[in-house]
Amino acid sequence: MQPKPKFIRQYSIFEKMKTLLPILFFLLPFISAAQQCDCAINFDYMVSRVGSDYAGFNDKIKVTNKKAFEKFTNSLRKNAVAAKSVDSCYVILRSWTNYFKDSHLRVQLDWRYREKYPEVAKFLNARFAKPKNSPVSIEKLDSKTNFKILDDKTVLLRLPSFEWSEKKNIDSLLKNYNQQLMKLPNWIIDLRGNTGGTDYAFSGLMPFIYTKPIKIKPDEFLSSKENINILTENLKDTDLSKAGKDFIINLIKLMEQYPNQFVNPSGKDSFEIKLDTVYQFPIKVAILIDRNTASSAESFLLSAMQSDKVKIYGENSAGMLDYNNTQYFNIPCKDFNLVIPIGRSKRLPEYPIDNIGIKPDIKIEVKEVDKINYILQALKN
Repeated sequence: MQPKPKFIRQYSIFEKMKTLLPILFFLLPFISAAQQCDCAINFDYMVSRVGSDYAGFNDKIKVTNKKAFEKFTNSLRKNAVAAKSVDSCYVILRSWTNYFKDSHLRVQLDWRYREKYPEVAKFLNARFAKPKNSPVSIEKLDSKTNFKILDDKTVLLRLPSFEWSEKKNIDSLLKNYNQQLMKLPNWIIDLRGNTGGTDYAFSGLMPFIYTKPIKIKPDEFLSSKENINILTENLKDTDLSKAGKDFIINLIKLMEQYPNQFVNPSGKDSFEIKLDTVYQFPIKVAILIDRNTASSAESFLLSAMQSDKVKIYGENSAGMLDYNNTQYFNIPCKDFNLVIPIGRSKRLPEYPIDNIGIKPDIKIEVKEVDKINYILQALKN
């Protein structure tokens, strides 16, 4: 959890937005969108849903900043009443969610809108891009899950995503190349640009890199009425695995037993994962990360780095893990998506990761043009 914000800091954000929003409105293209949405209705829906269903709301809105937050919200609502276009409304909604400094909590432009107005979407999102305090690597990253033997001792696993759809690809890769994986002493796992998905996606990797019991801090979930409804809808997903479906069914039952509270499906504040076997190979596992390694990819890092085989290379990860299990809410305007994390980690408040990231064991400068080769040479020592 982030430190409690001081009143003066929150008030300065409010003052900044009072100045910034009129400038943004003046600069926006105000195109004629196919659907004109009532911004005030969408603003009120967003504020209501986040207040009721966001797992981090009461952690971040305290007595110390509540008045400043309400003043900030009221100011933006007045702008929402006056807004006449999708693009200007988006700026208002996004400005409000940005207050929480949680990249999992967001209003985003729907893919149909982005497809129809790509230049406008690019223009709008650029206004909310994080400032680049350090250079960004210009290396072109492979967008597909793949396996490559680099030399007689080293294999490269490129894992660009942990989305549900990628679990099948990752498990197939581990099965198809099992013979090689069990004989090569050095592994490089490239997680650059992996913005996460689900922890189930990387479960097949853990037995290979395991050396000792893995300590886990579980997640707990806010059992609001709407969160229960959203999870119930998720059960209709035909691509959902049996394990995923069983988990959601049990979670819903628990939420219904304890309404408007945080519930912990594991029933524990912490637990250990113990496996029966420690494989001889790999001997060394280098995991390469960057500032875009986020969410479930960071969850993988927290488990993997407990292994004696593993070292993390690169730069700090994104820092998007404290509030998690994001769900899509049906905001009235179809040009927007409202995304809210309904879970939070039991690591909090002692061990926050949001806006901090996971620090690598060995830092690789961004200007390094071939980071894989850098690690390959390091593994030879």
